This record gives sequence, C-alpha cells and structure tokens, in this order.
Amino acid sequence: MYIHKVKIKNFRLLMDVELALEEDTTLIVGRNNSGKTSLSEIMRRLLTDTSTAFQLEDFSNASYDCLCNALNAYQSEGEEADVRDLLPAIELRLQVRYDLAQAEFGTLAPFIVDLDPNCNEALVVIRYELKDGALKDFFKGVPSYQAVTENPQAFFKFIRERLPKYFAVKIWAEDPNDSTNRRVMKSVDLRHLVKTGFINAQRGLDDVTSKETDVLAKILEGLFSTASSELADEQDKLLVDALSEAVQEIQTQMDQGFGEKIKGLLPALKTFGYPGLGGQELKTETTLDVRRLLTSFTKVRYVGYGGIALPEAYNGLGVRNLIFILLQLVGFYKAYRAEQTSPGIHIIFIEEPEAHLHPQMQEVFIRQLGKIAKQLSEDGSPGSSWSVQFVVSTHSSHIANEAGFENIRYFLSVAVPNKPIDLRHTKIKDLREGMAGKPDEIRHFLQQYLTLTRCDLFFADKAVLVEGLSERVLLPVIIKKLEQAEPTIPKLTTQYNTVMEVGGAYAHIFFDLLVFLELRTLIVTDLDAVIESGGSACAVHKGNTTSNACIKAWFMDDKPLTLDKLKAKTKTEKIHGNLRIAFQCPEQKAGSCGRTFEDAFILANAQKFGLTSTTPTALEDEAREVAAKYKKSDFALHYAINDTDWSAPKYFLDGLRWLADDEVSVQTNSPATGGGDA
Repeated sequence: MYIHKVKIKNFRLLMDVELALEEDTTLIVGRNNSGKTSLSEIMRRLLTDTSTAFQLEDFSNASYDCLCNALNAYQSEGEEADVRDLLPAIELRLQVRYDLAQAEFGTLAPFIVDLDPNCNEALVVIRYELKDGALKDFFKGVPSYQAVTENPQAFFKFIRERLPKYFAVKIWAEDPNDSTNRRVMKSVDLRHLVKTGFINAQRGLDDVTSKETDVLAKILEGLFSTASSELADEQDKLLVDALSEAVQEIQTQMDQGFGEKIKGLLPALKTFGYPGLGGQELKTETTLDVRRLLTSFTKVRYVGYGGIALPEAYNGLGVRNLIFILLQLVGFYKAYRAEQTSPGIHIIFIEEPEAHLHPQMQEVFIRQLGKIAKQLSEDGSPGSSWSVQFVVSTHSSHIANEAGFENIRYFLSVAVPNKPIDLRHTKIKDLREGMAGKPDEIRHFLQQYLTLTRCDLFFADKAVLVEGLSERVLLPVIIKKLEQAEPTIPKLTTQYNTVMEVGGAYAHIFFDLLVFLELRTLIVTDLDAVIESGGSACAVHKGNTTSNACIKAWFMDDKPLTLDKLKAKTKTEKIHGNLRIAFQCPEQKAGSCGRTFEDAFILANAQKFGLTSTTPTALEDEAREVAAKYKKSDFALHYAINDTDWSAPKYFLDGLRWLADDEVSVQTNSPATGGGDA
C-alpha cells in the first residue's frame, strides 16, 4: 500500500491543492516561495506531532475573508451549521491505494469503511477545525462585523488568541464513494498507519574551522536507541549488548580505583567542619552511560595519512552532507523495523539533498535513492521488506532533469483569481499528466534535451528560447543595452531567466511544456525564407514562404503561409498567452528584412558594416554577402566582447520588451495544438 494522492486546504500557500505521489520517489520542484516547504511542514504537523497547533498565520490568506464572513453570518443569527461551513479549517486528505488481493490489511483495516468490493482506495482525513460546541465561545466578545470591516487587525488579534483554545485536530476515515460514511479515528490509529521521516534542508553542516562540530556523531545515539528496543533486529541487539558489556568492564575498573583517587579532592571540606558530628561521609560514584558516551564523547573520524585521524569537520561539506543523509535513512529504516506495530506506510521527506554536492554527485544521488530501500532490506533480517515512499524537494536542475517527467511535480505560485495581486496561492502541476498523450518521441526528446543541457526550466521566472549560438551569446549584451537605453522598463537583469538554444527545427516541441508550466517565454527564431516548401535558402525578397518549423507550428491555421503574411503579422498575433514568438522584420516600414539573426544584425547597423546599397532588396543581398564572411562563433564573440558599439535588431528588442513586462494571460492550449487565451 502507498499514499496515492494528497489533498491540502487552507495551509499557507497551499490553499487548495492536490498532489499525486509516486509509489517510490516523487520530486518536488519550483521557484522559491512556491509552497514546497509548506508541503513537508503540514505533513510533519498532522502526521508526526503529538500535540498539533497552528497559528493564524498558518491559514491561507484567503481564509481571512472566510473568518469575516463567518462572523457576519453568526452575528446575523445564521444557522450554526452554515456558520461552521464558512469557518476555514486546515485539512489534509490522504488517499491510500492498496492491493485487493493482499491477505490482510494490517493497520489500514480500520480506515477501510466502504462496502464496494472493487474499491482499492481508503481515504484518511485529518482536519484542524473548530471544536464541537465551541462556536458561541469562539465569537464571544468579538466586535461587530461593521467594526471589523473598519479595523480588521483588532478582529484578527481576537482570532489569533482563540485559535489554540477552540480549534483542534479531528481524524476520520471516509468512504471514497460516500462522504457521509465516516468513522472517527484516534491519533494513535493514524500513527500506526503512517510513519514519517524528515531530513531538513538546514542540516547544521557549517564549514567550521575554529571549533569542531559533531553532527554525524550525534546520529549514533539515535541508531543505538533504535537498536536497543525490544523489536530491533537480533544482529543490532547483539551489537548493543557488546557495547554495554565493554562499558560495564570500564565501569568496574572505575569503581575499584578511580573513586578512591577522586576522594582525594574532598579533604578540603574538613576545614569547614564537615562532616561534623553525626554527618554522613561523602563518597563519589562515576556512572558511564552508553548513550551519553555516543552523543558527547564519541566522534566520527576520517582515516588520514600516517595513522592520524582527521576530525569530522575536516571533510568536505558535500561528503558530510551525503553521509548525513545516508545515516539518517539507515536510522529511519531501523526505527521502522523496531516498531511494535508495523506501519502500513512509511513516507520520508528530503529537502534539498543537493546542498554542497557537485552536479554529478547530485545526479547519482537521485538515481540511487530508489535502490536504497531495497539494499537495506536485503542487508537486514529475513522478511525485512521496506515499502517506503520518498518525497524530495530540490532546486537542482541536475536532480530534476535526471528524475524524469513522471516523477516531477511542479509547484507554481500564482495570484488568486479575482483577488488582489498580492494574494497568492500554489498550483501543483503534475508532469505525468501534463505530458500524457504526447508521442513517445517528443517525450524522449524533451527529457534528453533537458538532461543534456542541464536546463533549469523548472526554477526560472522566465525563459528565452533562441535559434543558435549568436543569439545566445549576444542576448545578455542586448538586454543590457535595452535597459540602459530605456531605464523605465522592467529589468530583466533582476529576474531569473533561463536561456535555451533549441533552433527553429525544435522550438515548437517545447510549446506544450511551456504552456503547461505557465512560464512566460520568448521564442526567438529565424524567418528562414525559401522560394518554395522544401526549396533552398534565399533572401527574403526572393522567397515566398518559410522553412522554419517553429513558425509553421505557430501559424498553423495560415494556409498558405507566405512571407508577406509573416511580415504583416502584428505584435498581438505573435502572442499566445504566456508565449511570444519573435522573428526578423524590417527595421523601418517597407524596409529590408533579414533572413537570419546575422542578416538582421547587419541591417540594423548598415553604416557600421559599410553597406552602400540604396534599395531594400539590394541591402538584403549585400547584408547576406557580409554575413557569409563570418563564422557564427566568431561573429557572436566579436560583437559580444570586442566591439559592443551597435544596435540590436528591432524584432529582438520588441520581444524582450514583452518578456520584461509582467502582464500575462494564462493559456490552456499551445499554439501548435490550437486554442485561444483563457
């Protein structure tokens, strides 16, 4: 059995989200402040903490209006059930999938309340809500609704103080096919069903040189405690017994000789008349505790040259981070095996495993993570299988691209519809669903491209897809020039942009993915004029159509698609929701038009390149002749580094101005599949 889906309501940015989990490893990606940490936090509080408490700030921002509406309904003498429905509650729903053929359901059995023999899912609901019968006391003494609308801060102060007293966690099993069929459960039932583990992003592995740190050594105590439990593996118990015997031998020696030596420190007390008449003589006793020895006096060392052991802090942060994670996983496994009641589900959250790891090590880590459970089970006692789910949140493009689309869940922070722009919530994009139905060759191409180029598409604010080397190399210079010339426009240099060199033959393959990610993207491509479809390249004034696959996909409804139509396209026609295409256009109306970036660059700087022709058609031919003298790499590097006194082509600047802006209409269909803006 495993957790198939998680639904969360009203917790911070997770206002109303649904997350599908993989049976083995699920990867959480997204920009900063998109709700990734909130996911592990609510799971920690509702599945692990024994005394769960939330504060007002833990509720989603949209919940504040719900509180005001509930107050209005209460003071208007509305029905209690209606008022309670208006009150926000933090809710976590776990959809557990199990095998109907299994012999017994163990700790899941109490949560199965449906009567459908074909249903293979159980629904667990954990909800932080107003206690039964507490409505009157919760709103007692609260100002009138009219006063609250004028001074909401005072109202929220009341609510902040009353939440811990009048709100509590309620747990029940619910029929997946009938929400009225419920069974109230206890927290102990939930703890038996789901065991959790958390490896936080902040692991205390500071690079300290002034004093030694023992982060790894402290894990030993936890491993010892687990191995000491009654249900631990026999092999672990033997090791614990051996440690205890060794310490006992030392204890015996200390009792015999060490105590007498310590007494030598006590005679000074006689100067003050102690012990005096009838007083008890002092005796020392030193007790050794294995746990304290492991925590405070046992240090991890690395073997060094000449037999000198190096302190834990002397190893690299990346290696220490990796060892820390692995030791934690071993500890989680042993704790799972030592449970008196074997949990039906074990889910482990790992935050930012890439910390201090070089890119190749990051890729190896995510590839090997799924094998850890199997290896630990094989090394353990017979029958020690470990059905564990990993949820990994990361900012690493290396980990994200290595994991594959099926495992990725993309967290996106967006404005709440029809609300103020600063009221935001999380949307979760499931790439398994987003790429469903796409041909295998397209899925394979995208996965391979992202892996080979180490693209950070999942973490960028905006993206630029460019035709080739020249555009990619010169793009930062063009952006800098634009911002210097037009200082009032939004600054792209202060936004996190990813640049992908994809070429006109492949850019359209990314349309669906970019639309799905709702990522504002500029696609810069070439006009690629040809005389006829399948014909050879020619100057724009000599051609009739384009050979560019990206442009053809964008304007797929234009039949026939001629160069005259393309040159007449308006800025609006070049925009589809959060995507915009940019290709060569005349610098002036009815002027000359380049076929490639180099042509357009030369035409935008005709005087600099010594063009002498007087007609648009002649200028096009002359620009193409000049461009042919350059290697693309030499051209790009020269004008990016050695000579920066030039003007960027108009089509490029128009596209960047659009990209810099933040206004965007979300689109549900890509240009290649049709459909308008939503």
